[in-house]
Amino acid sequence: MFETIEIKRFSFGTIYKILAVASGFSMVPISVLMGLFAFFGAETIVWNGQHLTGLMGLIASPFVGIMLALIFTGFLGTLFACGLWLYSKFRPLEIEFQK
Repeated sequence: MFETIEIKRFSFGTIYKILAVASGFSMVPISVLMGLFAFFGAETIVWNGQHLTGLMGLIASPFVGIMLALIFTGFLGTLFACGLWLYSKFRPLEIEFQK
């Protein structure tokens, strides 16, 4: 059963936390999968302009995922925070959640 709450404004920290969790749990596993491909010879991991293959590609892949997650969180978090701040000037936001 879902409940609805009305939110006047999100804090910047809340937006960054949500985006950090979402991007971390999506970018890191995808990067590790690309690292497995790199382990078998595919040129899927790039660091400093060089393709990493073999064991180095597999080892570097989680770090590439973390870096991507941080970049996406920083950039998109700022854009989302500004957009939601502007939206809050016109009307409150309704969120449905399940206990």
